[in-house]
Formats: sequence, structure tokens, C-alpha cells
Amino acid sequence: MRTIVLLLALVTATAAHAEEEKIQNLSAAATNGQVSVRFSLANAFQNGQTVQGLQSGVPTSFTYIIEIFRDRPNWFDEGIDRSRIEVIATFNSVTREYLLNYRRDRKLVRSETFSDLRELERRMTSIEEPDLFDIGGRRPYKLKVRVKADLSRGWMLYVIPWQISTHWREVRVQSPAEVGAR
Repeated sequence: MRTIVLLLALVTATAAHAEEEKIQNLSAAATNGQVSVRFSLANAFQNGQTVQGLQSGVPTSFTYIIEIFRDRPNWFDEGIDRSRIEVIATFNSVTREYLLNYRRDRKLVRSETFSDLRELERRMTSIEEPDLFDIGGRRPYKLKVRVKADLSRGWMLYVIPWQISTHWREVRVQSPAEVGAR
């Protein structure tokens, strides 16, 4: 009985933690057959464990899964493309600097160093990807983009893999006319 109560408490605590972080300000705009995506991750550094782990030298990473699909009401959505953005930060205790590696679909896009923790947090949680998806001749108003963030991975009872993630957030792709009207 104790095991079940402990397991329920662990699941509840983990679920409560996952609700704190969320994707915000998601927007997707189509221009010339390309879709650009912009969003931010809120409350990722609110708990002290993330900052403490980062400053102790543990590599800290956020993985963003971004999907574009054709929304078909009352039927299965048509998946068009998917991208994976990884931001990985490590702290060098000798130079007192943070190294940020930014990867798109497992390929290194850029590496940057920061001495300011707040600037590092901003760069890890604010994503702007111009021309991320090629939609060809598809009509933008029929497409949607959804995003989720995988924050950390752990083991429950040292056996069961456990992923802490945000909920999916989705938005309709704006056409060039809607983008120009803003």
C-alpha cells in the first residue's frame, strides 16, 4: 500500500511540475511557401533545481518539437513536416561562462558564450525560426503548427523512464494577407 501511495505522490508532484512550464506567444506565418515560427517557453527557470544543476556543471537542455499539419475536422490530421530544436547549455567554472549550443534536427546551427545568466535564459527559452517549413503550394489558412517542449528526463523507481514535458500548444498558420494586416 505504501508503494502505491508513494507512486501516486511522485506522479502528482511531477504532473504539477510539468504544468508550471508552458509554451507562450506561439505564432506561425507563411511567406512565399515558407512558414516561420516564433514562440517562448515560460517558467522554465522558475525552480531552483534547473539553475543549480546548470551552475554545478550539469548540461541543461530543452528540446522543442515543432510540427506542421493540415487540420482536417472530423478526420485524422495530415502531418506535413516535423522539426526538433535543441538548446543545450553548459557552465565552465574556470571561465565563469555559459556555452549554448543550438541544434536544429540534430545539426549544430550555432554556438554562443554568455557571462550573464539572464541572457542565457532568454536565449534558451525564446525561439525564432524563419523559414522553418516548406509548404510549397499548400494554402496556409488550412495549416496549423503545434509545439511542445521536453524539459528533462528521469527515472521513476530506477526502472521506468519518465519525461517532463509541456502540453502541446497549437496555432493556425497566418497567410501573407493576415501578416500584412498586423
